[in-house]
Amino acid sequence: MTMDSLQLCLLLLVLGLSSSEVSTTPVLDSRPQIPCSLDGVEIKGGSFRLLQDGQALEYLCPSGFYPYPVQTRTCRSTGSWSALQTRDQKTVKKVECRAIRCPRPQEFENGEYWPRSPYYNLSDQISFQCYDGYTLRGSANRTCQANGRWDGQTAICDDGAGYCPNPGIPIGTRKVGSQYRLEDTVTYQCSRGLVLRGSQQRRCQEGGSWSGTEPSCQDSFMYDTPEEVAEAFLSSLTETIEGVDAEDGHSPGEQQKRKIVLDPSGSMNIYLVLDGSDSIGASNFTGAKRCLANLIEKVASYGVRPRYGLVTYATVPKILVRVSDEKSSDADWVTEQLNQISYEDHKLKSGTNTKKALQAVYSMMSWAEDTPPEGWNRTRHVIIIMTDGLYNMGGDPVAVIEDIRDLLYIGRDRKNPREDYLDVYVFGVGPLVDPVNINALASKKDNERHVFKVKDMENLEDVFFQMIDESKSLGLCGMVWGHTDGTDYHKQPWQAKISVTRPLKGHENCMGAVVSEYFVLTAAHCFTVDDQKHSIKVSVGGKRRDLEIEEVLFHPNYNINGKTAEGVPEFYDYDVALVKLKTKLKYDQTLRPICLPCTEGTTRALRLPQTATCKQHKEQLLPVKDIKALFVSEEGKRLTRKEVYIKNGDKKGSCERDALRAPGYDKVKDVSQVVTPRFLCTGGVDPYADPNTCKGDSGGPLIIHKRSRFIQVGVISWGVVDVCRDKRRQQLAPAYARDFHVNLFQVLPWLKEKLKDEDLGFL
Repeated sequence: MTMDSLQLCLLLLVLGLSSSEVSTTPVLDSRPQIPCSLDGVEIKGGSFRLLQDGQALEYLCPSGFYPYPVQTRTCRSTGSWSALQTRDQKTVKKVECRAIRCPRPQEFENGEYWPRSPYYNLSDQISFQCYDGYTLRGSANRTCQANGRWDGQTAICDDGAGYCPNPGIPIGTRKVGSQYRLEDTVTYQCSRGLVLRGSQQRRCQEGGSWSGTEPSCQDSFMYDTPEEVAEAFLSSLTETIEGVDAEDGHSPGEQQKRKIVLDPSGSMNIYLVLDGSDSIGASNFTGAKRCLANLIEKVASYGVRPRYGLVTYATVPKILVRVSDEKSSDADWVTEQLNQISYEDHKLKSGTNTKKALQAVYSMMSWAEDTPPEGWNRTRHVIIIMTDGLYNMGGDPVAVIEDIRDLLYIGRDRKNPREDYLDVYVFGVGPLVDPVNINALASKKDNERHVFKVKDMENLEDVFFQMIDESKSLGLCGMVWGHTDGTDYHKQPWQAKISVTRPLKGHENCMGAVVSEYFVLTAAHCFTVDDQKHSIKVSVGGKRRDLEIEEVLFHPNYNINGKTAEGVPEFYDYDVALVKLKTKLKYDQTLRPICLPCTEGTTRALRLPQTATCKQHKEQLLPVKDIKALFVSEEGKRLTRKEVYIKNGDKKGSCERDALRAPGYDKVKDVSQVVTPRFLCTGGVDPYADPNTCKGDSGGPLIIHKRSRFIQVGVISWGVVDVCRDKRRQQLAPAYARDFHVNLFQVLPWLKEKLKDEDLGFL
């Protein structure tokens, strides 16, 4: 599979959708036309090219410039070109290339920005600072990029007083509403001539999040770069796919963002809609087929088997694959059906009826009987639409999206909106894109993007080039295949078992986590300096075969006997080690790496921008409060996830003080002698009674489950009470039964040095 093909496939999926018959880009008249003269259509400083057999033209400018006042013109049936109108509806006679500039802030709350200017040229920078009492979120410094957009994230000054955080004012927008209580709304507006992308209105929801997605104001010359599209689309698609089978070990009924309960007969349906109308052209249609074939393979690389629906359309839709087909989850068979499609299939009726195409998707989702089939409400639906926003028959396709939402009971109940069960991605391609229409069709979810506009097909191909690149291990850390019929290692594929045999002393059993193709991260105390390599056995992926060891790397500051003179019999500071394997691991559904903090893979897993820092990772994963986490324990021959809370807020001190009740620490006067800043503390009964680790759990990962990914933040080191020696004692664990884990953020320099050749992309 080529990377060029994959990109092309997604974008051409639906070329031809629009949400309004009255488009900001005029729909081409289907009646016979008088040819338009090219006299007087020149552009100062640029050039133009004809599109669609002379029915439209596109103005082209050098890099850093854009056509003003319009980028495209259409040939009217009267033989004249569409008028040249500025943002304030004034008509001008000539087109010219103007320098691209970034919009200026219309408003900024609770702080200052500088320099203040009526406009900002490319490479100009702007800085934000908050007033006393307010904390800055987002980017303090932003730079004007070549596409007319500011890099970084919206700067927001927030005092934390609202039920929801301050949603901010993206540069170029105006906000109406300054109360952030539950059910309060804020509304955004753009200046004349700019088009709003995202949600115009957002509502403060239960749980403290805002509905919809952050808005932005787009000018005609603004495009998404391939890097932006690949990152945003892939992170959302990845979460959608991973969310299908991710399990989090939490109590039943607890709502987790992007998590659903599965119907074993079909947990996910993906509908691919391919426009075969006259405006697409044979070469684009063929490219779209290649794209779709590679997209199918990309999804298959995630280890899931969704059911596919495949629709091509022009005036009339043609359903090539139905999700109800017996082989619709067979990626090879679906690809085979795709390859048999011909552009000539719609040649006789080549209009564009997007609404009818989406009605075909609706028909695949619906049921004939009065009673819905079992499991209908446990299936996730993904619709991928490629469009330029143009259609000339059938009416408003957005109405069908609303019908689909209603069918799936989405948005009816605010307490259970079921938004996770439908994702509609829309790609706008080419110079005739109607941004209003494509935005209206796309899903709008907090911290996600579902609508994209790239400059041309070459850019689209670049998008998929990067997507295919991502299928390597770098972007797939912390991912599970939690199928209902899967093994324990489908659900925690990073888990490793370590056994050390010592003459006359028996066995030492520990756990570990696969962090790369050659390394397992575990606890240093699992080994002694006298252990021979042949006496250390490692097994991964549930396979009985033991792996050969190259070496064991200890943290240089680890010394379990380092404080015996001070009355501390065992000192576990820096209790981490890396086991290097002789043979490279081959990843599969039961063997995958876990994510490590401050790596590029975790940046993607957290859906942070590529410019994210290690500090941002720590803020997301270890905020100052009680943090829900989990570890994996072996009970009998089964691996079981157990939920605990990391005490990182007001309970941290009392959690750490209980360390003095550990055996052998009765003479320790100051808890800081044994609990250093390198430890995270779990256990106790507040806010809930935490399960405790057992001796054989040592070296295993302490994990944060976030956005359907599993990220290791600690290594299980030692505990105050051995609650597992007697099974009855586990039920009667005292409140002071605490566990301590080495905080990976505190040993990052060592990890970065030892794993530098593992392509983890440490920040």
